[in-house]
Amino acid sequence: MSRENSNSAYAYKILKRNIFELNLKPGSELSEKVIGEKLGMSRTPIREALILLKHDQLIESIPQKGTFVTKISAQKVLEAKVLRVALETAAFERVIEALDEEFIEDLRTNIKMQRVYCEGNRNYLEFHKMDNDFHKMIFEKAGIPGLWELALNGTGHYQRVRVLNAKNKTSDISVVKEHEEILEALEKKDIDKLRGMLEHHLGRTLLKLKKLEAENPEYFEVKEEVTKDDTFILLK
Repeated sequence: MSRENSNSAYAYKILKRNIFELNLKPGSELSEKVIGEKLGMSRTPIREALILLKHDQLIESIPQKGTFVTKISAQKVLEAKVLRVALETAAFERVIEALDEEFIEDLRTNIKMQRVYCEGNRNYLEFHKMDNDFHKMIFEKAGIPGLWELALNGTGHYQRVRVLNAKNKTSDISVVKEHEEILEALEKKDIDKLRGMLEHHLGRTLLKLKKLEAENPEYFEVKEEVTKDDTFILLK
């Protein structure tokens, strides 16, 4: 890999993480020059990274205005949830066939760390990382790590809502409890129960979407309503 390609991959990773963690807020403008100065790179790798982010629908270019972080789309959050449930259900079905005590213990350790960041030294970003790692471990054990990347890269709007939700609450011990229940069902190899639990667990964000949208309207897409003046009239 050339240095320029390596730089563009690094810039892409850093920018995506900052978008996911809301350091780069929805609707904020991006400047190739400023990003290049901050990362110590020329504009070429930055431009290449921005192309990848456009493909992920995390940024958009508006003619005569500039390049902006996309606002969160409620529709894309819904679509991402459907994708996550389908992929994760498939992963759990495969994991059941490869289950061992060492892996169970690794999941338990992860959940313990979730409790640390959730209850004691409250750190919502570290908690969010451990939460993601819990699910990532399932895909890796299932032998389909590429599908985790697909789930993560295809769910940018969903990921941002999860972080926004975590920012706005003191604790989310309920997520930890659900992970414990998922682990218990996994140990029992109860795939039917796991399917229902995943549907609920991964759909929790949707239940709070309207509230988050009302509290942070500047972060969300505004649905344009068609008025009488906007209606297309065919002139003969």
